[in-house]
Amino acid sequence: MEFDALSSLDALIALSFLLIAVSYFLTSIFWLRVVAVGGLFMEILYFHFKGGMALAIAGDLVFITINLYQLAWLVRDRLSLRLPEKEGPMLREALAGLDDAQISRLLKAAEWRDYQEGETLTRQDAPVDALYFLCSGRANVEVNGSLLTYLEKGSFIGEIAYLTGNPATATVVIDEPARILVFSKMRMAKVVAADSQINAIIYQLLGRDLAMKMRRTNTRRVLEEEEQVLKA
Repeated sequence: MEFDALSSLDALIALSFLLIAVSYFLTSIFWLRVVAVGGLFMEILYFHFKGGMALAIAGDLVFITINLYQLAWLVRDRLSLRLPEKEGPMLREALAGLDDAQISRLLKAAEWRDYQEGETLTRQDAPVDALYFLCSGRANVEVNGSLLTYLEKGSFIGEIAYLTGNPATATVVIDEPARILVFSKMRMAKVVAADSQINAIIYQLLGRDLAMKMRRTNTRRVLEEEEQVLKA
């Protein structure tokens, strides 16, 4: 009977260590904290039945309290997420990799703006103080006064300046009335500083968006060159 009790305690502490170890591999901060709390709770049970480990139990309770407090904030963020019905699906796709709580925090660093045809978002060689996401409409990209390409809904604007901190590499002018989500660089900096995962995923998303734009631009150039050859 004593052997069975010891085996059960060994299994309990082993499971506790396993859960805590697994939590470090989770990319979602929400589930990381949930699994960590589970592991710590099992560790408390182990210390309780082992006896004479009040200090260790107290330490685990402190960490559980911290994690539960953070979980409460994450749940609040999840519940406060209100994506616009029309743009919601596009935003979830554009911000793939972020959970609802992270999207909620990110949207707090942004505001919706409507732009009319002819308005300028960025000017070549001028500083850019925001990152733009085109939800509807269309914009032209001009370099040295010549049209390079155009951007449609689902595209980021100003991503090179955001990633590098350098001035804009192109002038972007609204070609059709557009609804745009504008992310303030200063407010974004506070959000990503509090959650390194958001920062990493944003960099990945912007890198992917930039690669798609370059591929589309190169395809357009090839087609134009072929058209000029055929005309000649």
